[in-house]
Amino acid sequence: MTHLHQGALVTKIHPVIAYRGQLDLFQCELVEAQVVFEQVGEEALILKLEEIAAFARALMVQEVKESPFQWTTLIGHTPEELRERSHHPEKYFGIEHTPLSYTHGLVVAKLQHLRAKSREVELYANRAFTNEVGECTRTDLIQPLNRLSSAFYILACEVRGRKNGGKPKQPEKRVPLGVSNRHIHLSKNDLLVLFGENYALTHQKELTQPGQFAAQETVTLVGPKGTLEKVRILGPVREDTQIEISATDCYKLGIKPVIRNSGQHAGTPGLKVIGPQGNVTLKSGVMVASRHLHLTLEQAAEWSLKDGDKVRVHIQSTRPMIFEEVLIRANDHCQKEMHLDLDEANAALIDGQSQGVLMEV
Repeated sequence: MTHLHQGALVTKIHPVIAYRGQLDLFQCELVEAQVVFEQVGEEALILKLEEIAAFARALMVQEVKESPFQWTTLIGHTPEELRERSHHPEKYFGIEHTPLSYTHGLVVAKLQHLRAKSREVELYANRAFTNEVGECTRTDLIQPLNRLSSAFYILACEVRGRKNGGKPKQPEKRVPLGVSNRHIHLSKNDLLVLFGENYALTHQKELTQPGQFAAQETVTLVGPKGTLEKVRILGPVREDTQIEISATDCYKLGIKPVIRNSGQHAGTPGLKVIGPQGNVTLKSGVMVASRHLHLTLEQAAEWSLKDGDKVRVHIQSTRPMIFEEVLIRANDHCQKEMHLDLDEANAALIDGQSQGVLMEV
């Protein structure tokens, strides 16, 4: 018999006693690994293992005292960070997942051994603290033991990455793509002229960008050489009417394609807009919209960008291409999305699986 807790005697084959024995053995193997690391000059790893040894001792003490085990970080990482780094070694250490191999050397082999041993200790803990119906009484011990194996795997990846000259791979700056067909934004006065007094647009569907919607209503555009019918109105109303069409549309209408940022009407052509109740002749406001990328201010800052910057974007599609001079439009009232007109989308054969990847400012 032996003491389980104060005043409680159990046989030495009790599952908790077996767990304690495995935790003791684990700490012995930590010390053996430190001896090896000292011989090969891995001073930083010795300190990491010293921290893990203290962690293991605290696990033992809090279990014996029947007190909750509390922790925030291990080898400098939170539980969530340990899991993230162990699942994505290429991202953080510049290497693929680390299999067992003698080619990785003695240090990595020792770390992998400790990883396996920590997993064995976790299994013993599960047997010790899980009852017949599957309820665990000490999840505060099981969870840190689970993260302990992640810590050893991370250390092994760090060693491999350092020796192989690996550098953390920066995540790609991916953006979803939105294809913008011809449309018109109306001022309130022009809306009333085209559709009648006190008229309000009818929602058809919400658009990706917050607060914007496609209306059920359409108009006809008339240029010097041609006509475009059923051009969708986008709401809400704006201060000035603006028409965004493709270069192909411009040629059909007989007007010069002029590329502009939204709201920049100077130097743009005009045309006639026909509605069910009237028509409006615009002197300007017809444009081929600059290809642009919507980002929140936080997203832009994360990528070291600001409103008005221009970037290159590699379109990943069945017909990949690179778009230059993509305008960054950053504010806190938008959603991440790159907007292309129909000509650009067709040129790259964009479909629902296509994405954009930022290349540089």
